[in-house]
Amino acid sequence: MRYNKVNEKIISSLVQIVGKENVISDEKTLENYAHDETPLYRSMPDVALKPGSTEEVSKIMKLANANMVPVTPRGGGTSLSAGAVPIHGGIVLLLERMNKIKEIDKKNMMVIVEPGIITEQLGNELAKHGLFFPPDPVSLDSCMIGGNIAECAGGPRAMKYGVTKNYVLGIEVVLPDSTIQRYGGKLLKNVTGYDIIDLIIGSEGTLAIVTEAILKVLPVPTVIIDLLVPFKCVEDSVNFGIDVMHTGLMPAAIEFMEGEVYRLVAKYLGRNLPFAEADAQIIVELDGNNRELLRKHYDEIGNIALKHGALDVFVGESAKDREKIWEPRKNASDALKDQSKLLAREDLVVPKDKIPELIARLKQCVKQYSAHLYAFGHLGDGNIHSDIAVSDYGDDKKFDHSDKRWINEMRKEIYAITLSLGGAITAEHGIGLSKIQYLEMALDKRQIEIMKKIKMIFDPKNILNPGKIFPQEK
Repeated sequence: MRYNKVNEKIISSLVQIVGKENVISDEKTLENYAHDETPLYRSMPDVALKPGSTEEVSKIMKLANANMVPVTPRGGGTSLSAGAVPIHGGIVLLLERMNKIKEIDKKNMMVIVEPGIITEQLGNELAKHGLFFPPDPVSLDSCMIGGNIAECAGGPRAMKYGVTKNYVLGIEVVLPDSTIQRYGGKLLKNVTGYDIIDLIIGSEGTLAIVTEAILKVLPVPTVIIDLLVPFKCVEDSVNFGIDVMHTGLMPAAIEFMEGEVYRLVAKYLGRNLPFAEADAQIIVELDGNNRELLRKHYDEIGNIALKHGALDVFVGESAKDREKIWEPRKNASDALKDQSKLLAREDLVVPKDKIPELIARLKQCVKQYSAHLYAFGHLGDGNIHSDIAVSDYGDDKKFDHSDKRWINEMRKEIYAITLSLGGAITAEHGIGLSKIQYLEMALDKRQIEIMKKIKMIFDPKNILNPGKIFPQEK
């Protein structure tokens, strides 16, 4: 597929659409939009735009479609699969100006939002009305609702509350040919034809640009209690988590951090953390409206923990204590980025009882390449983030890191191990650019053909976030 560069004539037209102050073309600023949070991937766009309305997005797409210019939608730039990297240059579409909450409908328990609102800001506004939006990516202080929809984001609370697709009831979108469409509405049930909404959710910005969303919200729990439970080994911590889920108590979250990650976070924070010698740390979050009932629940969970060899059970009921418990988990990604040289940030998912085997086998796998694996993530739904790093490029005598092809071979082995355990190669980060060459390991050819045909129906010129999910056609 041949794409055209954004020339001065096109830039002049774009200025007419969004205003000069919302067109970014200087190289220094554009560098901010050449990458996201994925290691190793970078590609410069020709221009970045900040539209302020659905109509402006439509006009941009009409111009791009007519001139065969690729468009990469971008939310907060927190993608971990290189989904926001403009691999073919062209236009990066920044949705940060479209950040309004258009309506909070308390009667129907729904909210209408634009895609550029930051997830945490939406939560803060909803809390004023006694409501909350359950999906809670760890990057919620910087990720945007549009990106959450594009990736079908989850987060720690997914085990109890589900992921983004469980809360999107309606969307307004701009198609690649500039058509504005609306799907769904303030309806909890709707089986009128195929579910186009669910098709667009998780499509990584390759089918349409979401410019408005109707989201289901829930009453905010009045009581939240967190437990921090250290264990001697990963197996004990996983068996504890499985036992808790069998009780029917249904915690909001069960989060896992391997001891090495926990100790790295302690170093990053510059202070000692309790039971840092433990090889596994578990956070259990309980929520509801009856404090005494939740106390009974955490007593029961504490007993289960001790039965599985927990070293202790820390209970946090106040906001301050809960923040202390969550601080290491919320800083895990930043600590790894700061304290190690990351090559890949995987979000593998397996049946929960396979987690110990997954981690053990992955560690052996990456060791062959003189790399190291750090594991943490969402034990409650089997989604383990596996960050892979080397200590120093080219200096390790056991393995030659100079030829970067070894990274692809290692990742192929990692995915083969995950699939052999009944898992999937991505739970919430998406395929993006970074996992394209491994897609055929996870899906059969017929499945991929169907997906490609869907892409072509929405985007026959392949201008919307091209080079993502599927191998580029020659």
